[in-house]
Amino acid sequence: MNMEVYNKAEKFVMDTLRKADNQNDIIHAERTAYWVKQLKPNADETLLVAAIAHDIERAIYGDWKKGSDDPEALRKHQDLSAAEIEKFLKSENVDKNFIERVKNLVAHHEEGGDDDQNVLCDADCLSFFENKALRRVKKWKERGKTKEEMRKNMEFYFSRIISQEAKGIAKNWHEEVLREINC
Repeated sequence: MNMEVYNKAEKFVMDTLRKADNQNDIIHAERTAYWVKQLKPNADETLLVAAIAHDIERAIYGDWKKGSDDPEALRKHQDLSAAEIEKFLKSENVDKNFIERVKNLVAHHEEGGDDDQNVLCDADCLSFFENKALRRVKKWKERGKTKEEMRKNMEFYFSRIISQEAKGIAKNWHEEVLREINC
């Protein structure tokens, strides 16, 4: 598979995240692409571009939603990320159908939908639990967030995982986060 567009998109995303000085989102983007490959070894280039770019708006607009599970905030986040990767891909003169597919995947990465949107959603959640969840809970504890608020948010993220395979992978991380909340 020719990965020319993916390589350009990855460079754009990583450069944008570095400028925003957000190492956590760099790791999250890389691991989301990794988990897509694990969950769907024959993933096409559009799905991989969507994986690396799914949260690109954070580097441009900041983390304005602050871990929100509010459906309106998640919709806005998905739409902004889809628009930003669309702008980049258009600037690279990428085929219109390729752009539309990437945009559609990114615009549904929080809730899934079709098979590839589900893979992207699961990969995003796996990367979150692998690299961000425990750190987020520790930060929230320092800020005085209640156990119930933290538990509700982590259960929301876990409930977003669609496939049994991904739930099985995330299970230990999820349990570790819940133990941290309860201690």
